[in-house]
Amino acid sequence: MTTSRNIPTHTRRNPIVLLDQEWQRLNHSPRVLRQVNSWGIDSRTFQSLDEVLVAAGYRGKKIDTVADGVLAALVKRAANDELAARIVLQRVVPPMVSIARRRGRLRSIGYDDALGMVLSHAWEVIRTYPSARRPTKIAVNIVRDIEYFAFVRSERRRVRLDSVQSDGPEPHHNRSADLFSHEDPYGTSVEGATSDIELEHLLTYARECGVSADTLELCEELRGQSLDDFAAKHDITPRTAKTWMKQAANELRVRTQCAA
Repeated sequence: MTTSRNIPTHTRRNPIVLLDQEWQRLNHSPRVLRQVNSWGIDSRTFQSLDEVLVAAGYRGKKIDTVADGVLAALVKRAANDELAARIVLQRVVPPMVSIARRRGRLRSIGYDDALGMVLSHAWEVIRTYPSARRPTKIAVNIVRDIEYFAFVRSERRRVRLDSVQSDGPEPHHNRSADLFSHEDPYGTSVEGATSDIELEHLLTYARECGVSADTLELCEELRGQSLDDFAAKHDITPRTAKTWMKQAANELRVRTQCAA
């Protein structure tokens, strides 16, 4: 049997190794399994935590509604149950490792530091996940949230407002998403930059910075709409809609810069 004395120092300090060691201690624990099976998250009786991971979609198909249901049940419990949160954390270890490798290279900080940044946010993201608002694609959302808080918001990512002009022709695509467009400070794209996930982070940050309720309401309404559609809904001209959008963008810029 391997003891800690036989494990090289650098291996013992590797947080992923430590997580795996802890997982193995929990994996077949009768007390832990009784607790998990009492939750009724699946019709089967689990014989190991590895079985719970598989049921929650660990290394499984990208689209699996049954596994999504199991994971959703675990995430809901995770807000008040450390064991449920620990299972969800193990569920997303592989993509967290991938993020650390990629970000470590992009930022030239190395894998170890990047992994530390990832893990420093993972627990809170899992335990505060808004299941009611985002009930699907939970694993993907958790991983994106972890990456966002570890490498995006920590660098005070700014809303890009270059495309919002007071004069000149309307942009060809005429999308209200320009209000929220932003770029990775390291010049790399983040998938779904104008997705609901990213917009939710930006609007949450805006609320924290004291952006007015009227501007927040405008931002929420503009999500995914063209300016033409927005103007027609409010019976105003596209130019007036653009002016409203510019005013909202100006407040976002001022408030978020002041908060920095």
